[in-house]
Amino acid sequence: METDVNRPGSSRLDIGELILAIAVTLFGLAMVWETSQIRLTPAYSKVGPRAIPYVIGAGIVVLGLWLAFEASTGRATKPSADSEDADPTLPTDWRTVGLLVLALAIYLLLLEPAGFIVASALLFGGAAFAMGSRRSVRDLAVGIILAVVLYLCFTQGLGLRLPTGIFERVL
Repeated sequence: METDVNRPGSSRLDIGELILAIAVTLFGLAMVWETSQIRLTPAYSKVGPRAIPYVIGAGIVVLGLWLAFEASTGRATKPSADSEDADPTLPTDWRTVGLLVLALAIYLLLLEPAGFIVASALLFGGAAFAMGSRRSVRDLAVGIILAVVLYLCFTQGLGLRLPTGIFERVL
């Protein structure tokens, strides 16, 4: 027997989706607040360094509110015909979630001391492992290639500074 909680498209409130919606909304509000703290010089007129972050923050708030609306009406759990999930009603794979959170935490810890390239390559390899790949050498190689390409695009193409870490003397 299937209960309302497990049936896709039920009108019952999905707490997990509502928590996500609240988190997204709070993130957008925090972004808007932090943007308001950017100091402007008198030289800026109407469009300054606050414009784009305000637009992005407001967009995130709108998306969070939309997610909350869908979670509260039960529309968020309705699987579509072209859903990538084999069965969207299956429970969350907490092992995968935990491994992804661990990979992100390691990335944050290694970003400054090891540098962008090393941290990003390890993040890619860790995320691939969390998603089920068991080809660690290939995953790390792809991660290194992507990290180097991104590093060069950001530093050489856009002129941004990224942490060099252990490659400080080389880069």
